[in-house]
Amino acid sequence: MLYKTHLVFAILIALLLFNKFNIFLLIILILSSFIPDIDIQTSKIGKKFKILSFLTNKLFSHRGFFHSIILPLIFYFIFTYIFNLQEIGLVVFIGISSHLFLDMLTKEGIAFFSPFIQKRINGFITTGGFVEKILFFIFLSLIILRSI
Repeated sequence: MLYKTHLVFAILIALLLFNKFNIFLLIILILSSFIPDIDIQTSKIGKKFKILSFLTNKLFSHRGFFHSIILPLIFYFIFTYIFNLQEIGLVVFIGISSHLFLDMLTKEGIAFFSPFIQKRINGFITTGGFVEKILFFIFLSLIILRSI
């Protein structure tokens, strides 16, 4: 999926999860929803963190480790048990997982249990294609309706 679809989906999740509006948690959720694409240098986050993107791209294949369930679990563990920031740990977990969920629906799919199991979970949506555009507008419409 494209970054804008990940963005509106993350915002929609935030609106559905947070009882009251919290701009800090919303920003954390949105930023964390972009983390899995750090391993590709042409992504929005890859362009912002060029050195980190270059290194992760050399170490891992795109939609491999950074698109596995292990990544949100690692972040959750770090924020919750090392820094004692349970709420941020949960928000980061949800942000990254939202990205994984959407990419799981694409034809390229993700290796959900990478690096242990390389079998991909694939969907039917073409990245940037018609169905993704429809999903984008559905998510955007739901955000607007929820905000009214």
